[in-house]
Amino acid sequence: MTLRFMRWSVEIVSLALVWSAMGVFPGCESAAIGADAPKVTYIDHVLPILRAKCLTCHNTDKKSGGLDLSNFTAVKTGGGSGEIFDPGNSGASILWKVINHEEEPKMPPNTEKLPAEMLAVIKNWIDGGALETTGSKALASKKPKMDLKLTAAPTVRPEGPPPMPERMSLAPVIKTRTTTAITSLAVNPWSPLAAVPGQKQVLLYNTATLELVGVLPYPEGIPQVLKFSRSGSLLMVAGGHASAQGKVVIFNVKTGERVAEVGDELDTVLAADISPDQSLIALGGSAKMIRVYSIADGSKLWESKKHTDWVTSLAFAPDSVLLATGDRNGGAFV
Repeated sequence: MTLRFMRWSVEIVSLALVWSAMGVFPGCESAAIGADAPKVTYIDHVLPILRAKCLTCHNTDKKSGGLDLSNFTAVKTGGGSGEIFDPGNSGASILWKVINHEEEPKMPPNTEKLPAEMLAVIKNWIDGGALETTGSKALASKKPKMDLKLTAAPTVRPEGPPPMPERMSLAPVIKTRTTTAITSLAVNPWSPLAAVPGQKQVLLYNTATLELVGVLPYPEGIPQVLKFSRSGSLLMVAGGHASAQGKVVIFNVKTGERVAEVGDELDTVLAADISPDQSLIALGGSAKMIRVYSIADGSKLWESKKHTDWVTSLAFAPDSVLLATGDRNGGAFV
């Protein structure tokens, strides 16, 4: 072995050790953030950065843009425009886009973006599931598992066979001793399929044979609103537990898969609709608020406080642009 080869070998080994210590060994980025890597948490890693760079404007007393970054619960809730991060997906998170100066308003304002090492911490925190502490469980992403928006006009008959459940579970989620009132009913516009609500579940029936063809679990509570999309491929289920929670869930009619969910109400959702182009969900209830969400990323796009009583009905226009809403006191808005 020559002296030159020995020196070259020592240099390579030394460089490899440096890369390994920095967690940037070429081709091994995944190992650096694997199971053996330290967990990036809000309390230990993110909060110190926010305290140094952001809390002057985003704290409990001064919520610029309606956003408080001083505690995990507030960060998870988001600001006036809705949630600011998507767990496991920094690229789709508003927080990452504004601090990385990819979108307006750039943060911090009127200055250079955060140092690269700080940005890396926040990015890894989001991608790691946005842990609060080392003992926390990673949060699940709310992004839908497919692109739901239609490219064709929603009034055109969809191509292919009518959407029907395929090998969906028929086992009831819960069996009750007595029956209860049917709070909603929906019929698919293109196939012989009807949806009937139950406690913590939705039953799907073939209207031609009257056979049960599927059971969709809805652990959030009792469904109050059922609506098929104009394409017939999706079923919207809205409801919840009175004085506890309310949520809207979108199911794939063929597979029974939950493909999207929006809303985090403190009471059951009483009114909801999915836009004809399958891009928006609107909901309302006892809070007297109308909230519109994007199905693409689950973010809240708009809200209205015009109603003076419980919102009991709402519907999108065929063009998906206009939204009509009504309340228990007889008020109606478009």
